[in-house]
Amino acid sequence: MSVLVYYDILYRIKLIDEKIRDLYVKKNANPNNLNEVSKKLKEAELKLKYKSTEAEAASRKNKHIFDVLSEESSKHARAEEKLLAVKNSKEYQAALKEVSQLKKAVASLGEQHKVSQAEADKLVVELQEINNSVKEAVKKYESVLVQIKDNSNMVESELADIKEVKEKILCEMPEDIKKRYLKAHESKNGTGVSIINNERCSACNMSLPKQFCNQVVKADLVYHCPSCQRLIIYINKE
Repeated sequence: MSVLVYYDILYRIKLIDEKIRDLYVKKNANPNNLNEVSKKLKEAELKLKYKSTEAEAASRKNKHIFDVLSEESSKHARAEEKLLAVKNSKEYQAALKEVSQLKKAVASLGEQHKVSQAEADKLVVELQEINNSVKEAVKKYESVLVQIKDNSNMVESELADIKEVKEKILCEMPEDIKKRYLKAHESKNGTGVSIINNERCSACNMSLPKQFCNQVVKADLVYHCPSCQRLIIYINKE
């Protein structure tokens, strides 16, 4: 088998290696909107956390006001009963004053509780809206993750197929050239073949001596690039 035939085989392998490299890039690439949906999810979760803290504080405040209101209301009821039981004018005036003060306190606390309850209710509604936003953000994020997984599975299938084709092509090469290719392929991150392009190595872009280029074009042997050590071939594009 002539060296030109090996050139053809090595060129096919070069194209396959480039395709494999592109597939790995595709496999490891995330959809453009992954960072965007991830950012929105984190923002929504952080907002939910803050709003939950705010709502809990409002709820505690509202409960405290309600507890104080209940206590003061009980005091007011007892004072009203005490007022009915007094025997003399002095006791009556003192009891009446206490009833009046407690009535004002109850009324004031009632207003505070009304405002506090409204604020707590408002925060509950806002919290629910934010919680819904978080659920929606989670749904979008999970959808993107599914896309990534599907993409990865598809690429894995393509990789398996193309690697199988590559193995069959490698079997067409003599064992010594195959070993030289595999050594270069392993040491050069999956690119074991280069071509001469305007008297330069297409892989490392090193300028090549004219005499060396002529030897490669002559195709009496399969050579290495003197710089990057990849197998170097000549492809007639005409």
